[in-house]
Amino acid sequence: MSKEMNRKDQVGVWIAGARGDIASTMMVGAQAITQGLTSDTGLTTSLPPMDRLPLAAVGQLVFGGIDIASRPLLTAAESLYRNSRTISREILDAATPALNRIDKDILVESGMAWNCAGPFPSRPTLRALTDGLRKHLRGFREKHHLEQLVVVNLTSSEPEPEPVPEHDSLDGLERLIDGNRKDLVSPGICYIYAALMEGCPYLNFTPNPGTTLGAMAELAERQGLPYYGNDGKTGETLVKTALAPMFAWRNLRILSWEGVNMLGNNDGRALKQPANRVAKLRNKGNVLENILGYAPHAGIDINYVPSLGDWKTAWDLIHFQGFLDVNMTMQFTWQGCDSILAAPLVLDMVRLTAFAADQGESGLMPQLAAFFKYPIGVPEMAFHSQFERLIRYTEKHLRQQPAAQAVETAG
Repeated sequence: MSKEMNRKDQVGVWIAGARGDIASTMMVGAQAITQGLTSDTGLTTSLPPMDRLPLAAVGQLVFGGIDIASRPLLTAAESLYRNSRTISREILDAATPALNRIDKDILVESGMAWNCAGPFPSRPTLRALTDGLRKHLRGFREKHHLEQLVVVNLTSSEPEPEPVPEHDSLDGLERLIDGNRKDLVSPGICYIYAALMEGCPYLNFTPNPGTTLGAMAELAERQGLPYYGNDGKTGETLVKTALAPMFAWRNLRILSWEGVNMLGNNDGRALKQPANRVAKLRNKGNVLENILGYAPHAGIDINYVPSLGDWKTAWDLIHFQGFLDVNMTMQFTWQGCDSILAAPLVLDMVRLTAFAADQGESGLMPQLAAFFKYPIGVPEMAFHSQFERLIRYTEKHLRQQPAAQAVETAG
């Protein structure tokens, strides 16, 4: 597909957690790609047939957002350069002017840092916070003259609120917001509520609640907006969902699958707290039974190792049984940079989400299942099956493009 067929207008990307490692890496990377300082390796949308979709170019993305941290965005990027060594000096220097511009569009709001497990301050109220988020989204859209604005949650893991019937309907959720029930309405719920209310498609790359609530499904349907989550799949679970089908297809019975995960960034620090890791462990633990059809012994551990910084290591041991009931063992070590693995996926999903919104699509986006540990509404967990959803979705739209162009030309 020629460049002339790509959209001409810019796409806004408003990030919750805009000064975190993933967001900083994504924004630096977008500048590096746009300026020709790096390749597009890591971007799924650069693979055929996705590369033929009329997606917004990376250089057409306009970034802003919110964070509880006040450190400048450039400081966050410099920390990655110094500590993780994932950003070169050349790329950081080239991105600096853009990072300083973007920083002016990042709201600092410490009031978004409460914990549903308590204790939490009564002020600012939930209604004041959600109204503030909506006002900032409107201002960002108007400032940059954006027709399309995608909101992405890249915050650290947070405790889940107790499920209550009010979460199942929009009226019920709004009663909780008006009642300032911070024990039942988490920051993640506020982000998706504000986004959908302001007509913005939403992506939840975290395990945090919001996208799974019936209230949000109702709101997205009412607003005619696409949304999706949960919990980005970048490391051990990615390998697990690619590898487990091999054992199933060879009729090798898995007896045990033990995994130890070590990470040292802010997400690792947050996951030190038991309440913060509940959803993460559940999402990581659901995949084997789904793929294999039975539940082997499967242990999962997450450890915070500060010295690792933005790097993470997964040690996995697979004990399995083969012909003549002989037991065998496979082990693997996955060592990767969390932000380097995650950032291109967010760029992919933002552009695919903007495309879906342009097509008038609303509700869940199962074509994005391969990007998530817990893809909402998708029964299969095998990575290849999930990725085929994106290919089928892409091919369907590519078949429709000539017809749409013919109608436009005739008009």
